[in-house]
Amino acid sequence: MSWHKIVFKQIQPIHLGHKKHGVINETRIFITGQMMWGALTNAYFHKTNQYDEGLFENISCFYPMSNDEVLLPKFKDGEFCLGDMSEKEFRQKYVTTLLSTAINPNTLNAKDESLHELDVILPDSLQWVGYIKCEKAKIEAIKEIFIGGDSRYGLGLMRREHIEEESYSQNPIKGKMDNATPNEPLTNFVKFDKQKFEGKLELLAEFSFKKNSPEITTSETNGLYISVGSVLAN
Repeated sequence: MSWHKIVFKQIQPIHLGHKKHGVINETRIFITGQMMWGALTNAYFHKTNQYDEGLFENISCFYPMSNDEVLLPKFKDGEFCLGDMSEKEFRQKYVTTLLSTAINPNTLNAKDESLHELDVILPDSLQWVGYIKCEKAKIEAIKEIFIGGDSRYGLGLMRREHIEEESYSQNPIKGKMDNATPNEPLTNFVKFDKQKFEGKLELLAEFSFKKNSPEITTSETNGLYISVGSVLAN
């Protein structure tokens, strides 16, 4: 099997679930490998009626591409950035908030305390780039995916645009999480094991997508990870 560069074009707004602040559901501004793995596995199952959790397990995070430039993560002066764009600038340019509320069926009025705010990344000609190690025919079987789990609300549709075989050593986004280069910003999460680093930690969990609603597994991969954009010391 070979590594392949995959490019998806964003068709609908997407919500990449991350944090919740009160009624506000914040979106990530990049797609984790775990999230893309779930979307591809589901799409492949619906296309072929074959379910294989290990099919797309060698996968990188996916990052937005603007004007033919992949916006890779880094921290600058303590602030998370994609390329030369700070997270604040990226959100101002590409992210908006959708408002919704539950309706009382008897009165047709809004239910108390049911306001829901969902951050979404607007399409705005964005493409998303990452790398997968698998048979090319498996990827070619997938034309469209839904990312983020909100397809019922008209969110998440992405269309595959490009597949290109590329050697692992040439990938700007490394697929394996155990091949981090010291003093360079991480492009994938690395399991925290008391390494020295500059950046931040995140608590990550592995999900199973065998049922309609994803469930957290008891996998040993669950735990603290050094976040993308962070830098490992020598």
